[in-house]
Amino acid sequence: MNSAQQQELKRLCPTVRWQVDMAAYSTFRTGGTVEALVEVDDCVCLPELLRWLDTEKVPWQTLGGGSNILFTSGQHQGVFIRLQGGMGDIAWQHVHAEPGKPEQQLVDTGAGVSMALLLAWCLRAQLSGLEFMVGIPGSVGGAVCMNAGAFGGTISQRLFAVRCLNSRGELLDLPAAALDFQYRRTVFPLACTDKYIIVRVSVCMQPDTSEAIKGRMRELLAQRKAKQPVGVASAGSFFKNPQGDYAGRLIEQAGLKGYACGQAVVSPRHGNFLVNRGGASPEDILALMRVVQERVYESSGILLEPEVRIY
Repeated sequence: MNSAQQQELKRLCPTVRWQVDMAAYSTFRTGGTVEALVEVDDCVCLPELLRWLDTEKVPWQTLGGGSNILFTSGQHQGVFIRLQGGMGDIAWQHVHAEPGKPEQQLVDTGAGVSMALLLAWCLRAQLSGLEFMVGIPGSVGGAVCMNAGAFGGTISQRLFAVRCLNSRGELLDLPAAALDFQYRRTVFPLACTDKYIIVRVSVCMQPDTSEAIKGRMRELLAQRKAKQPVGVASAGSFFKNPQGDYAGRLIEQAGLKGYACGQAVVSPRHGNFLVNRGGASPEDILALMRVVQERVYESSGILLEPEVRIY
């Protein structure tokens, strides 16, 4: 951006920060810098900001909770937008269904709210349905974009509607039926243009006791801890599972558990976790990714596709 554009961005978003190290915003704890980072906890300024970015042809991207991204070294041009959210951004509403059908229990949440915070809110409200998401980091909006899930469930199964802004700053309310849910990907209709920001999400829940909800969450967390590395810098599952198989099994079959490139290593506990064991550069992780892809292809004929978004 030129100096005039920088001044206007500062006017539109007084909290903008420049030359931000993205290692602090990625669960990999490594990454390059971005030209400008805008963090907002409301959506009042977003329509005007998006219209300005579109008019000025300034590139922009959205960031969720940083749990599924890797920034390569060096500087990334443009504006990166990160939504924030807290308990005050979550609301519960009853929606009356058709005669003979149960009433819908809808939870409406800001997209910047973390998944952990939403689950804690639902537990207190005694609303069940998203327990399978326990232990998955990141924001609610990011979970919808990736159609995140675990233990046989996906967030799309509970999604009722989303509110988003397209690149022209136009507000769109979309029912879940208007979206195309794929494996670790949600495709939005053409009305959203090529870029969009999810600002609010509504999910369908059902009443249950706190004890039952907490019990299911504890059981699933225990399963996670038994199989996955904890307390280390990673992006969770790095590769998508190929149809009918598991990336972790293929990586283990290729003899790659514990294999390292620099300070990046394939977790000895779970093959589909690439871990920064301290001081790994983005290039270490990318080199390890390529080795895993090559070795798995040699042993199985399957080319693993990254689930992590690489900038």
